[in-house]
Amino acid sequence: MKKHGHYCKVCGRYRANEKFSGKGHASHICKDCTKLPPEVKAEQETLNRLFNLPWHLSKAQKSWLKNRTQDRRPEVKALAQEQYDMRFGHRHQDMQLDDFDDFDDFDDLDEFDELDEDDEME
Repeated sequence: MKKHGHYCKVCGRYRANEKFSGKGHASHICKDCTKLPPEVKAEQETLNRLFNLPWHLSKAQKSWLKNRTQDRRPEVKALAQEQYDMRFGHRHQDMQLDDFDDFDDFDDLDEFDELDEDDEME
């Protein structure tokens, strides 16, 4: 079903045509959001974009999301980090090499080689 009205990129709502000024149509910002201070408007627009990110991201979207994880605004930073971890947390976790020190000794592999030789004889 097609949504009626215009989309406001700050508040994320579909609003009636009358809720947009002449310049608001082109910039996709409703009259209510136009009255907000620039800092609040920018924060709401960023949060709205973070909430509406698609699951599969382009390179530009990945770069933008990674940059938002370093944002100075705590709400934006927390949401961006949560979104980044959901998408890339399992790939980008730092592996601790100390956990793999036990595998440096290959002496235990001789036991397995003997088992393989027994299987080949049968």
